[in-house]
Amino acid sequence: MSTRLLAVFFAILQAAIGASAPSTAPHLPGPSPAYRIQLDRFILPPNRVAGLLAKARINGGPQLRLLVDSGAQYIVLSRGAAARSGCRGGTDLDLVGAGASSAALVKQVMADRVELGDLTFRDTPLLISDRPMPDGIQGVLPLSLFSGFLARLDFPAKELDLFPYPSEPMNSAEAIPIRCSNRLLFLKGTVNQTHEGYFLIDTGSAYTAVSRSLARVLHESELLDARTPLDGGLASIDAPVLNGQVHLQVASRVLVTGPVIAVDLSTAGRYHNFEISGLIGYNALRDSILTVNYRDSVVQIAPK
Repeated sequence: MSTRLLAVFFAILQAAIGASAPSTAPHLPGPSPAYRIQLDRFILPPNRVAGLLAKARINGGPQLRLLVDSGAQYIVLSRGAAARSGCRGGTDLDLVGAGASSAALVKQVMADRVELGDLTFRDTPLLISDRPMPDGIQGVLPLSLFSGFLARLDFPAKELDLFPYPSEPMNSAEAIPIRCSNRLLFLKGTVNQTHEGYFLIDTGSAYTAVSRSLARVLHESELLDARTPLDGGLASIDAPVLNGQVHLQVASRVLVTGPVIAVDLSTAGRYHNFEISGLIGYNALRDSILTVNYRDSVVQIAPK
């Protein structure tokens, strides 16, 4: 199997960053949503939709195509895109990518302005990677950038709507509790009705994955599996595509009923101090509306 696959930009901090959260420009007057960001599909050759793209300008530079990635903590730019956006220098920082056995060195800088249409963030930390980005993108835009809003990501409509938080906590039978760690969102899920664990919501991964350790528990032999190359901003690896069927259920909804890939998440788990059983990728969410409430640590995943 030789399908090209976008790897996860799975950014886990090794060292604490002292920068405060970015501030936003004042809200525009008018009815909700406060902001609507129109997105584009990210298409990998020959014709596979692998995610959603936002158009952004940083420090007044050229328009950049950034992958909307709930599996990233910070904006990540290629070195070329960073230079064109006036981002140079910075301090060293170690990050861990999915499947990587060790941390990758990146540079951390502060962006004066990050503009997405009418929405402007100020004093925003971003990371510069020396690794090449997949064709068609210049970097990654973390969903957590919008944690000051109730974020509604409509995959089929290619829209990100941002609402002011309601005065009361979300109280809905469809709300799913999340474990939030280093700005990343983990859901408790069950594989094949027997194996429970935490799964990262990762809109920046083209495919859903399970950990290598969980694949062994499922009695999957990697020697019998096809392999596919993963190409991302922090690591490049060959990952096995599990031959057996994997059913991943979160709350009352089955999100995946088919083949998944297996990646090494042991290093990432050590950084988060709990075992990570897998990643819920774009292919599991593409027909859904994902609503994220960072304030109350809950999400909703509703079919379109």
